Amino acid sequence: MSLPRLKNLVLYAIVAFFFSFGLEAQELPPVMNFGPNQYNAGNQNWMISRADNNNFYFANSAGLLEYTGEDWNLYPVPNETIVRSVKVMGKRIYTGAYMEAGYWERNDFGKLKYTSLTDKFPGGLNDGEQIWEIVALDDLVIFRSFAAIYFFDAESGNIKTLENKTGNPISGIFQLGGQIYFQMVGEGLFQIKNGEPHLSIPFSKLRDRAVIHLFNRGEDLAMVLGNSEFLVWNEGELKNIYKSLSTELQSTNILSALNFGNSEIFLGTVGQGILHIDENGNLINSFNQENILGNNTVLDLYMDESGMIWAGLDYGLALLDPLSNFRSFSDNKGKIGSVYTSFVKDGNLYLGTNQGLYVKDENDSEFELIPGTNGQVWFINEVDGRIYCGHNNGTFLIEEGNVRKISDRLGTWLVKKYDENIYIQGHYNGISFLKEKDGEITEIPMMPEFPHSSKFIEIGKNKEVWISNEHKGVYRLKFNDSLTQISELKNYKFPKESGVTSSIFKFNDSLYYSSREKIYQYKIEADSFSLNNRINELIKETVRISGKMQVTSDNRLWGFSDESILYIQSAQLSKDYELKHMFIPQSYRNIAIGYENIFKIDDAVYLLGVANGYLKFNDPEDRIVEPNIKLDEISISSLDSETEYVSLNKSGEFAYQNNNLIFKFSTPVYNKYQKAFYSYRLVGQSSKWSDWEKTSEAAFKNLPFGDYTFQVRAKVGNEVSDIVEYDFTIKRPLALSNLAIIAYAVLFLIILFVVNKLYKRNHEKKLAENEQALRMKNLEAEQEIIKLRNEKLEQEMEGKSRELAVSTMSLIKKNEFLTSIKDQLKESSGNSVRSVIRTIDKDINEEDNWKFFKKAFSNADKEFFQKIKSKHPELTSNDLKLCAYLRLNLSSKEIAPLLNISVKSVEIKRYRLRKKMDLDRETNLTEYILDI
Repeated sequence: MSLPRLKNLVLYAIVAFFFSFGLEAQELPPVMNFGPNQYNAGNQNWMISRADNNNFYFANSAGLLEYTGEDWNLYPVPNETIVRSVKVMGKRIYTGAYMEAGYWERNDFGKLKYTSLTDKFPGGLNDGEQIWEIVALDDLVIFRSFAAIYFFDAESGNIKTLENKTGNPISGIFQLGGQIYFQMVGEGLFQIKNGEPHLSIPFSKLRDRAVIHLFNRGEDLAMVLGNSEFLVWNEGELKNIYKSLSTELQSTNILSALNFGNSEIFLGTVGQGILHIDENGNLINSFNQENILGNNTVLDLYMDESGMIWAGLDYGLALLDPLSNFRSFSDNKGKIGSVYTSFVKDGNLYLGTNQGLYVKDENDSEFELIPGTNGQVWFINEVDGRIYCGHNNGTFLIEEGNVRKISDRLGTWLVKKYDENIYIQGHYNGISFLKEKDGEITEIPMMPEFPHSSKFIEIGKNKEVWISNEHKGVYRLKFNDSLTQISELKNYKFPKESGVTSSIFKFNDSLYYSSREKIYQYKIEADSFSLNNRINELIKETVRISGKMQVTSDNRLWGFSDESILYIQSAQLSKDYELKHMFIPQSYRNIAIGYENIFKIDDAVYLLGVANGYLKFNDPEDRIVEPNIKLDEISISSLDSETEYVSLNKSGEFAYQNNNLIFKFSTPVYNKYQKAFYSYRLVGQSSKWSDWEKTSEAAFKNLPFGDYTFQVRAKVGNEVSDIVEYDFTIKRPLALSNLAIIAYAVLFLIILFVVNKLYKRNHEKKLAENEQALRMKNLEAEQEIIKLRNEKLEQEMEGKSRELAVSTMSLIKKNEFLTSIKDQLKESSGNSVRSVIRTIDKDINEEDNWKFFKKAFSNADKEFFQKIKSKHPELTSNDLKLCAYLRLNLSSKEIAPLLNISVKSVEIKRYRLRKKMDLDRETNLTEYILDI
């Protein structure tokens, strides 16, 4: 490296060092940074453009980057190269890249679809050609590469090339009002008129200096050059303006610039971030990596219609809001710490922080620690012309930039005037008094009876002292004349949960106690604190994060919620109070809960202490963005399937299995301290709106079939948007479709018919079965009757058989008896004996005996004689007699008396009967007759 170049680099480094720290204590407008990890795309952002729906588009090193205000979407170009340029024109987003140019349009699903124009370029793009800039004029879109300028007629779809006769590179193109300019290396600055280039500033004047930005300065054409020169073209000559600024910048490389307001300029530099220049070339603000910017190299600057400025950085993006009421000082190095209190006197701004008391006058570039104040500072204010500082180590007086310790009491929360030349102090462990006499401040011993922390103190009309304690509630104290003892003490208790971060304050001559949830007013007549008061009614819908309430010198009562700081003031047209909000979320304030603080430091200027500095504003009512909500995407899916996107432009009708829906929506809000909140409902499922939340997505799973309307609205601050709706239908499942219902109806009728037929058949069957059963029962009854009859007959038969048996046996006995008598008589002789014998024989052979027997036998066995006669018709009556006796299973010995023959004769008769019956020898005659 040459020695002159080394000297230049050292000089540049020295100048850059002093320049970057020269505005260290700057109070800057709000700035938001977006890093690649946040938007999930490439590091570099080369160009920026905005659409009518307030979406922003960035030419990113990974593709076209879209920001809806809620979501970032990346769209790579077909050849997946760096996108160098972007321009929104109507509903199209034009992009230029390496060997690629075209436009994007949104489809029905809300997604951008790319159309390439490379085949329309006359002769095609040159090898390696890149589209570095795009501008639009009327219906023409103008692409600029180093090689050429191309005009695309969006209506006809044709592209024509501006003739480049020299072939020199085109280094830049500029739109100023309705005119288009371009710079050609080695040729100068040209203006395009009627499609032809006309030289405006020749190369001999401009030389090889790169033009970055053109603007009008009165009647003259002015320009910003890349080497930090500022020129005007006047009467054929280039004249330098802002010479001192050029000297101060020391040839800092400028990559982009834009005009702001009437005559201010923002510059995007290499290594120095963004510079804000006034109409005289004076540096108003510097935004860099040292104070607030995410990166020091600025590739492009873009200002939207609201005056916000987007910066495309070499690493990320940034958004500046120069018109905001807010100015912030950020202690990025941790030198100052959290600001707990502040005060302004004679142009000096005092900050009491957790690290000490700092001061900066109007001419200083940074805050300086006042020696001897290291530690936590809780209080800084003027009381009776003296500036008191309440410190962790005691109480100090600030005198001409120096401090003097006047109290060693540990931890002074505050100092207040109690009486003429008497001042009360609140400490970590009680209270004490200071007394002024002849310009000297002396201490009065602490009150030993009151060892409680006294962070908030108010003085009553009768010199009673009111003290709030987070754990004990509120005390009212009165003292003896010497202020050495407590003469009267009363403790007012509150619900235990109300104590943390609680405070007391006096507002419009009334005393109040504030918890995080409620505000109580002291009622003198009842000597008690009451919730029945207007302030409590005003804040009942506000969810505060702290019970601390603070009254500023303009009689405004301030409080703190998660999303805003609020203030209450007297209404202008009534005796009522009015509540207003400044939407500064706690995430930006980030101060410890209970240590929130706000002070009116000037006629119309407030200072709000935050965790690493402060916010300053001159009007509590910052501008509120009117929310404009839009649906960005609707997707459907079934369980365990890929997501499908649906049209945003017409009502949806989805299959039953696609009953999982996700809605994405957004409200473009680019204010650092304002966020969009969303509330939605699904009419058809619930009529209740969801709670306001930051999530810009709503998901519904396993929806039953039916008609639905999704409704969503947005809220920014207190402004609520119109409702956006989307109607859709979940179809019935196939099993419940109209065709299926008809089929079910037909099937039902068939089933009904079949069931009816079966029922009838079953009924008939049951009737038949009942009839059969009845018949069976009748038959059973008949059979039972028959059985009974049979049993009766059997009984009768048994009776008759017994009678037969008895009769038979009687006959046998009688005949045996008569035979015995006859045998005995045979031994006698005489006619009379023979006559008796004949009488006995006659009696034994009496035909009447047989008739009696036959009748009895027939009653007992009616069919026997018929059966045996049918089988053996040759049998005689005597044979039948024998058969009857054998049927009774009588032996030959028993039969003989009945037949009045001998036993041998009975055997002979049996033999003859066997012969007649033709029985073989093996057949037993008696058994045979019994079987008939």
